[in-house]
Amino acid sequence: MNNFVKFIKRIEYSGLMGVLFGIALTVLTLNLYVQSNAIYMVKVSGKELGYVKGIDEVNKAVERIKQTDGKYVLKDVQIDKCKDGSGKTLNSQEIETRLRKELKLKIPAYIVRVGDVQVAVLASKNDYELLVETLKKRYIPKYDKTISVEINSFKIDENINFTVQYVDAILVEDVDEVAEKIIKGKLVEQTYIVKEGDTIWEISSKFGLSIDQITTYNPKLDLNKIKPGQEIKIVKNEPYFNVEMDLNVVTNEEVPYEVKEVYDKTINKGKQVVKEYGSNGLAEVTKNIKVVNGNVVDETLIASKLIKEPKNKVVVIGTKQSNIVASGMFIRPSRGYISSHFGRRWGRMHEGIDIAAPTGTPIHAADAGRVVFAGWMSGYGKCIMIDHGNGYRTVYGHASKLYVSAGTRVSKGQLIAAVGSTGRSTGPHLHFEIRKNGVPQNPIKYIK
Repeated sequence: MNNFVKFIKRIEYSGLMGVLFGIALTVLTLNLYVQSNAIYMVKVSGKELGYVKGIDEVNKAVERIKQTDGKYVLKDVQIDKCKDGSGKTLNSQEIETRLRKELKLKIPAYIVRVGDVQVAVLASKNDYELLVETLKKRYIPKYDKTISVEINSFKIDENINFTVQYVDAILVEDVDEVAEKIIKGKLVEQTYIVKEGDTIWEISSKFGLSIDQITTYNPKLDLNKIKPGQEIKIVKNEPYFNVEMDLNVVTNEEVPYEVKEVYDKTINKGKQVVKEYGSNGLAEVTKNIKVVNGNVVDETLIASKLIKEPKNKVVVIGTKQSNIVASGMFIRPSRGYISSHFGRRWGRMHEGIDIAAPTGTPIHAADAGRVVFAGWMSGYGKCIMIDHGNGYRTVYGHASKLYVSAGTRVSKGQLIAAVGSTGRSTGPHLHFEIRKNGVPQNPIKYIK
């Protein structure tokens, strides 16, 4: 009987111990769960640095600092459990960076290089990914009425590499500042030796610089007396790397109105009278665009949906014979300064003048005539050619927009395009030519 009682007691004791162990395990599990999900405020000498979720995240950051700088530097660090953490929580890497900055320790940074050239010092790999997204947004061309932009591809030509190094916190750069630096490019200095026949305007155009930029770095240079063999310092921005993008862009664009011609034998030949003024229509246009460093190098029309019909312009054209003949006088087609003159340039003939002006600056017909070409021309980019009769033709190259089409008759001073940098171009400008029987003429001699 006594043995039986002892056996029962052993069972009761074992069961009790099992229950107690289960309770202890549950409490431990709950405690670990609470610790891993609790919100902690990290402080240095009372200054709040941020919230962290889970004590493990805090410990990871603290251990990394101990490994590189010892535990003594952490003597002023406080970690307080919060009853109600309402702020944004940081991960271990983010709180480590804040601790290192506040304690004036070196911080781990991502060094971005193109080949052997250091481009940026960023706080994390995430900052590099943010930099790429920022460059995408900054390099997308701006259109007046953009509906949507789809990025088909984004490519950096050069070899980008990363290394992680501990650096002073002050050296870490802001993503937006790095993006601005990359877009602006690095300053490169070189010496140009003047060749026979060079002019300062041709040299400035060759390097995509203004006359003022050249004189800034060459204060003793006499612009009117350069001679072969003379050295000119050239300082210009060049990209750290080339960014190529392929985009599909949907925009609302104006549809140029057409000109309807009505002939009247009672009006002298060559004279035009506007009977009805035209107005442009509107179309939803989808284009594929190739962009290099923010400059459009090619575009292809994919689709166009008419939203608003253009209203045609009606012009009465005189057919009555008279003694009036074309004067061969033309107006200046756009405002801006002449950045390159007519003549030989880089060993070949520059068949017109370049008028530098901001993108979108209006381009006007230099004289009345018929548009014989409006579209993309190799080298010229978006281009218009107008026949003025008597053997005269004018050419308007590198436009950003064209407002007239082939076959349209235009009046002197009529808006026909906008300044751009399409085709073979170093910056926004109008390339303007005057041709007489197919032979290029110096426009300066004709513009009045």
